[in-house]
Amino acid sequence: MMEMSESLEKLRNRILSDAKLKADEIIREASQKADQIRNEAREKAEREASEILARAEAEAEAARRSIISSRIRANRLKLLEERNKIVQSVLADVEERLSTVATTGNFQEVVKRLATEAIDAIGSDHATLKIGFPKTSRDKFNLPADALPRGATVVYDEKLAEELGGVVASDSEGKIAYRNTFRARLGRLDRELLTLISSAIFGQQQPAQREKVEATAA
Repeated sequence: MMEMSESLEKLRNRILSDAKLKADEIIREASQKADQIRNEAREKAEREASEILARAEAEAEAARRSIISSRIRANRLKLLEERNKIVQSVLADVEERLSTVATTGNFQEVVKRLATEAIDAIGSDHATLKIGFPKTSRDKFNLPADALPRGATVVYDEKLAEELGGVVASDSEGKIAYRNTFRARLGRLDRELLTLISSAIFGQQQPAQREKVEATAA
């Protein structure tokens, strides 16, 4: 009977020992798994935090560059606008002076040159020449006889004064005409003239700046 009791006790102890070992193994595996999960979670969180920080820094840098670029563009546009105002002021002064050419001492020579150029442009020996200038009138206008080829007809046109003065030549049939008014000449020289004035005032400009000045004036 005692032997049976001892055997049962040994069996119980062995079962308890095995159970304890098994429990310890389960706890150890659970602990290791928990550590692994925590490490993986921490590494993932660190990666995501780094990515978020990197994106934030990139967005902040992009925003900074955009702000700087916008301010530079705005300053350049403002500068070009101010330059264009000065250029337009020069052009306005030129137009004002041209409008008073009839009161200058070389007026007849100016008319002769404009008339000769216009008649040569249409290539007709029997041209009709319309002439008109501010600050003059039909009865006070006197064109030198040698300013026109033989056969040309002169007609005074007060409307040409609105174009700062000048001449308009046409052939005998009125099919070919050439406007040689000061306004038309300025129009033909517009881009070249704007660039020339701007360069003379501000020095050499970049092509993009010249295009902006010209586009604003157009």
